[in-house]
Amino acid sequence: MAKKRSTGVALAVAWPLAKKVAAQVSVIVANNPEIQKRLENLGKKFADVQRARTPEAKIARAMVSVREQASIVLGSEAQDAESIASVQAAGWKQRADQVDRALQILQHQPRKVQKSQLPRIEAMADSLVAEVLTTLIDDAVGDSKDQIGGS
Repeated sequence: MAKKRSTGVALAVAWPLAKKVAAQVSVIVANNPEIQKRLENLGKKFADVQRARTPEAKIARAMVSVREQASIVLGSEAQDAESIASVQAAGWKQRADQVDRALQILQHQPRKVQKSQLPRIEAMADSLVAEVLTTLIDDAVGDSKDQIGGS
């Protein structure tokens, strides 16, 4: 019973903060058409990933989206090849390649091995997609705060 009560207290404290942050993010996104477009395109790509029929196809499509986002970051950071964002985007591409190679090798394994190893590959892919999405959202919010503070 004490666990349920502590969860309720945590929720009561966290919920107003979450609502406040969500409201701030929505205002930032609403005032920045570039962020809207990027999030819309990313949402469409993730929806396309969800329409894939097999887990392997979903992973492969997600890695295509990761590479596209990395290319966008690398293109915008072209003037500074050693920036943190450039290094991070190059890492995303490298990790996406690793996931794809793991999928290719997995295709040639016995079905039993495929069933046991696919969850590990899915976890790698999910982690990478979450990192890319979080970074893009954090960057968008940071850029908007800079614009608001600089005005």
